Amino acid sequence: MGAGATGGYFGAQLQQAGHDVTFLVRPARAQQLAEQGLVIKGFHQTITLTPNILVAEQLPDRPWPLIILAVKHPHLDTVIKQIRPAVGQQTFILPLLNGMTHLDRLQQQFGDRVLGGLCQLYATLNSQQHIEQLTPLHRLRFGALSPHQQAEVVSLAEQLQGVSFSLQASDDILSDMWEKYLFLSTLGAATCLARGDTQRILATRGGQAYLSELYAEVLSVMSAAGYQPRPQSVNTLRRTLLNPDTPLVSSLYRDVIMGSKASESEAIIGTLVGLADTHQLAVPVLRACWVQLQVNHR
Repeated sequence: MGAGATGGYFGAQLQQAGHDVTFLVRPARAQQLAEQGLVIKGFHQTITLTPNILVAEQLPDRPWPLIILAVKHPHLDTVIKQIRPAVGQQTFILPLLNGMTHLDRLQQQFGDRVLGGLCQLYATLNSQQHIEQLTPLHRLRFGALSPHQQAEVVSLAEQLQGVSFSLQASDDILSDMWEKYLFLSTLGAATCLARGDTQRILATRGGQAYLSELYAEVLSVMSAAGYQPRPQSVNTLRRTLLNPDTPLVSSLYRDVIMGSKASESEAIIGTLVGLADTHQLAVPVLRACWVQLQVNHR
């Protein structure tokens, strides 16, 4: 579901590996793909594929074995309605959305057919609607949300082997998802509020303290919400954010700068501020970012 930078990239790689892949997309994207093909300007090579394409009205009323959701939060309610005819008792739904709130919404509709999942990919759609991979990083991880899913998850991972990206079945997908959320929300809030990448932020007086304080605020909120910090992972993420040699920005920052109507600011930043209020936590830097996003980008 979706053939933007994330869905298009991983779907194309699955197709390249010989898997039977169909892209469910909106009509405008369907027309682009029909005319141009699916173009991936990878870090090492460019490929053009002829994808199997469906729009929602064409989706057959039969179950599919795996539905990968590669859409953004503002589209989730529509997507839930659209995929319903394709979900059966043996269907797995693998969401690659950022944050955590989508899990509850999907499980309310589809129960134990929902897996946990995340991806790590720096890619974007260019002006020609081609997918540009910006770094060599391309990882996809998924896992069981309940013990009885575990055997099926292992089987699914075995079926999907042979792809060119890193594919892993996780033993603790919820912690993995919380940690991605910790990183991307800190990065998104920091860069959106400061209007620059982490390298520029760290070059300022007070930049390191600003990033460190924001990271501590986000971690305190997530810990109160149920995440049990894994010290090694938490420290590694913090060091990555505070590395002055690497200019980092988030997809949220790119969306905000481009004025995208599909910004995930509510799901990524607004949700954290709401959790901070629920648990009566002081998060002044995070709150300042949320106010700025509401004033300028909602």
